[in-house]
Amino acid sequence: MIEQLKSRVTEKLKDHPKRLQHVFGVYETACKLAIIHGVDQEKAAIAALYHDYAKYDTIEEQIQHIELKLIKQYAEYPVIYHALAAAISLEQEFMIKDQDILNAIRHHVWGRPKMSDLEKIIFISDSCEPNRKFDDASLIFETATKDLNHAVLLAMKASIDYLYQKGLLPSQEQLEAYTYYQEVNRGEIK
Repeated sequence: MIEQLKSRVTEKLKDHPKRLQHVFGVYETACKLAIIHGVDQEKAAIAALYHDYAKYDTIEEQIQHIELKLIKQYAEYPVIYHALAAAISLEQEFMIKDQDILNAIRHHVWGRPKMSDLEKIIFISDSCEPNRKFDDASLIFETATKDLNHAVLLAMKASIDYLYQKGLLPSQEQLEAYTYYQEVNRGEIK
C-alpha cells in the first residue's frame, strides 16, 4: 500500500516539486520518529504521505466532501480545509478507517490537545523535516527524538511566532492546543 500511496501522491503533486519534496521529507522524518518512539511505522508512513494531498486543490474541491458545520467552523482559517480534505480522500479512495491515521492528517496543521503519539509525530515532522530551513527545525527534530511533548510545544511556538511575524492571528484552537502542551510540559497534565 505504501508504494501505491507514494505513486498517487507523486502524480498528484508532480507540478509542485517543492511540496513533493516536503511530503517525502515528512515521510522520512515520521518513519524515523515512529521507530524511535515505538509507533506503528506503516501508520506514520500513510499519514505522512497523505497529509498535504489536497494542498493545491481549489477551495471548492477541498470543501466538496467536508461537513457544512466544519466549513463554517474554519471559514476564517481555510488553511485547515486541505487537511480535512486529505483525510476524507484517503478514507474514500483507500478505505482507511483507522481514526488515528485520519486524525494525524486532520490535525497536522496546528495540532490539538490530547494528540496520540502518531498525531504528534506527523505534526512535528511537518515542522522539522530536512527541507525546512527555519532556525528551529533542527532543534525540533533533535528534541522529538527524546521527548514528543516538548517537541510539539516547540513546533507550536514556532508556528504561532511565524503567524505573529506575518501580522496574522492564530486561531483559538491553535492557542488552546499550545496552552495544553505548555501545561503538559510543566507536568500539570499527564
